[in-house]
Amino acid sequence: MFGDLDLFSQSEQPPAGKGIGILYIDTETTGADPSTAEICEIGAVLVPYDGLTQLSMEIAEYHSLVKPSEDIPPEASAIHHITGDMVKAAPSAAEIESLISPLVARASFVCAHNAPFDMAILTRQMPGVFRRFEESNIVDSLRLARHLWPQIPSHSLQALRYRFGLGKGLEGDAHRALFDAYLVMRLIHHARDSSLLPVKSWDELSDFARSPLEVTVFNFGKYRGSLVEDVAVQDPQYVTWLLSQVWVPKDYPDLYHTLLRKLGSDRKGR
Repeated sequence: MFGDLDLFSQSEQPPAGKGIGILYIDTETTGADPSTAEICEIGAVLVPYDGLTQLSMEIAEYHSLVKPSEDIPPEASAIHHITGDMVKAAPSAAEIESLISPLVARASFVCAHNAPFDMAILTRQMPGVFRRFEESNIVDSLRLARHLWPQIPSHSLQALRYRFGLGKGLEGDAHRALFDAYLVMRLIHHARDSSLLPVKSWDELSDFARSPLEVTVFNFGKYRGSLVEDVAVQDPQYVTWLLSQVWVPKDYPDLYHTLLRKLGSDRKGR
């Protein structure tokens, strides 16, 4: 069924000034480039909280297949198993925008796994609904997982699902939007309930997730595949040159901050 929407009843509203709405969202798309990909499925779950504690009320959800302007590439269908025939009668993103608006309007924060990807597409295709969210109102559960569990081999949502048992009792399929939106919620709850999370509010959670990550390996340039720590010691001139380039903090902010720390530590040790 397209456009499934279930909102809190009036009697279930959080107390004024106390509860806030957190929107967990996931999209399935026609491609991996956020500048051109289009949504072919969207799933959203709105949950009320008092601080980081979920209020004991029903949650609200929205789910719909979405008809893109062009055919879904088979490479994309191979991931989420959504085909052109499945979305033939589905509403467009423009039609979805008005349908999902009442739900999104009640959210103070939006959470997604690899949030920059989802939000780039959502703000492009549904600007009237999603453009109001600033970086400080977004929680990226992918970055959060990388902060909390830096040593595990994969931080993909499905890998974390099996590592932490996030899918127990949850109906649905991997790489489908509503199922993955619930996985994001469960991942956030798992992080909250661990002893690793050093925050007590959603503002602090957003700040923590966006804070610089430690980069261990170069993934571009002449030192691709090399340890950042080794390059900082063996070729400090290259590190200094990188730090002087305006594109590095813009395109590789985590590497930029890692190099600043490495260079600072090296200078202190001399």
